[in-house]
Amino acid sequence: MNNQRLEVTLPGKPYSQPRIRVGKFGAYHPKEHIQKVAQTSDFLSYSANLQKWKKTEGPVRVTIVTVSRCVVRQKKQVILSGKRLYKPTRPDIDNYAKYILDCCSKAENIWGDDSQVVQLVQKKFYGQPKEEPYTNVIIEVLEGYGDL
Repeated sequence: MNNQRLEVTLPGKPYSQPRIRVGKFGAYHPKEHIQKVAQTSDFLSYSANLQKWKKTEGPVRVTIVTVSRCVVRQKKQVILSGKRLYKPTRPDIDNYAKYILDCCSKAENIWGDDSQVVQLVQKKFYGQPKEEPYTNVIIEVLEGYGDL
């Protein structure tokens, strides 16, 4: 069994994949998005090197947990429950995943292509009051066989 596991925490507000813009010269991504992808993929690549991650060609499981800043009207609920509240608002959860998977592919030392992702687990929460926002990414190499 392969126990290879990469865990990276991206500090700052969770970022999601924006819509492609269309102009008179064709479709494009905003410059800010291209810069953010380059910055995040460099951070992922650096973290993979620090953790001695070996680029994988096999199937992987990706777990993404995004924690956004707690909004004022939710603080009392969060404090009383003692747990995290799910964040059922925009941006959509799949756009967070698209962004992270694209950054991992661009990093070039994590996997060959994001088509290798066979399991994707994702959660979207509000943080505790005064907790800084972040995105936690866990990548695990799987065996070639799985259960239903």
